Amino acid sequence: MKFQTLINNLGVILGPVFAIGFAIVMKNIMPDLNVNEEGLSFSTSAFVLSFGVVFNIAIAGISMSSSPLAEEKEKNTLRVLMTSSVNGLEYLIGTLIPPLVILVLANLIIIPVSGISFTELPFASYFIITTVASFISLLIGYIVGIFSKNQAQTSLISLPITLILTSVPVLKVLQQDLAEVLNYTYTGVLTNYVNSLFSEGGYQWNTTDIGVLFGWLIVSLGIFIYAYKKNGLDR
Repeated sequence: MKFQTLINNLGVILGPVFAIGFAIVMKNIMPDLNVNEEGLSFSTSAFVLSFGVVFNIAIAGISMSSSPLAEEKEKNTLRVLMTSSVNGLEYLIGTLIPPLVILVLANLIIIPVSGISFTELPFASYFIITTVASFISLLIGYIVGIFSKNQAQTSLISLPITLILTSVPVLKVLQQDLAEVLNYTYTGVLTNYVNSLFSEGGYQWNTTDIGVLFGWLIVSLGIFIYAYKKNGLDR
């Protein structure tokens, strides 16, 4: 039912579609560059991949959990559901799996779309990092949905969050002064991971990236548990 609801909700399902579409457009309009000299490391394919994945995870991920929750609260369908035999944990699991599967599939599709073959990147680390980041975005979306009273308020709250998270790949290229700060965002970890795939030595797991991802996951989960215990899902 949740899969069907997400697919039929154009405002939500267009997020992954736009992410893939933007990757296709950027790959075709940007010059094909691969620079790795004099301290400068840039690859068009890596930039397109990082932008597409960040767009999919940040914008689509947050909206795919926050918007349906706010819609059900607004239409009072969630209150009816909560009074049935379905408890809060079952509802969350049932609403988490469908968008997570869609996000993971979109992340995989963006790889060949960006001009990169699956053999050019370590698939295991890519799958782990993008899946964990997708889960974090869904948790953030749930937090926004819990604190929002309707869909309009959800859009208003999530807009600055998604703008900041999705601007990381561009800001890291244009604003070197902000690069160190952006490294401590989970989308910054995604960007660093993709960019390092085409640098000398490739990507190496490090304590900073692991700590940032784990920290965002724990903090997001903690805030979500607090919000759920305080407000529930249907208030």
